Amino acid sequence: MAIVGGIATLIYAGATWAFVTRLGLPIVLASPVAYGLAAAWSYRGHRRLTFADREAGAGAAWRFSALTLAGYAASAVVPALASGWLGASPEASILIVCIAIPVLNYVVLSRHVFRGPRSKPPAAVPSAAGPLRG
Repeated sequence: MAIVGGIATLIYAGATWAFVTRLGLPIVLASPVAYGLAAAWSYRGHRRLTFADREAGAGAAWRFSALTLAGYAASAVVPALASGWLGASPEASILIVCIAIPVLNYVVLSRHVFRGPRSKPPAAVPSAAGPLRG
């Protein structure tokens, strides 16, 4: 989880910083665009590596999309608030997103997006006295 999330965070931070410093995009535009790039890596990496595709099918993709939309909104709102209202630098906005979103993603991905198989009731265990009888 940490490796895939760490790479996604680096993709987000690096792309956001490059978009702002190299291309001159405003942080409120650069951040969500970079978040979209990082989300593409995150889905593939978490599905294949972290959670080993425990739940196949569209269910995980739809839940991941909902989480990504929430993160996408946060990656737009946080820089707008941090730089607009608080006068923070683009780097501070990037840092806030790089801390808040991975924490949220960890909780939601592990509990709601890539859920493991439903638990089955424990099987009857024979006692030392012999096999179970109905």
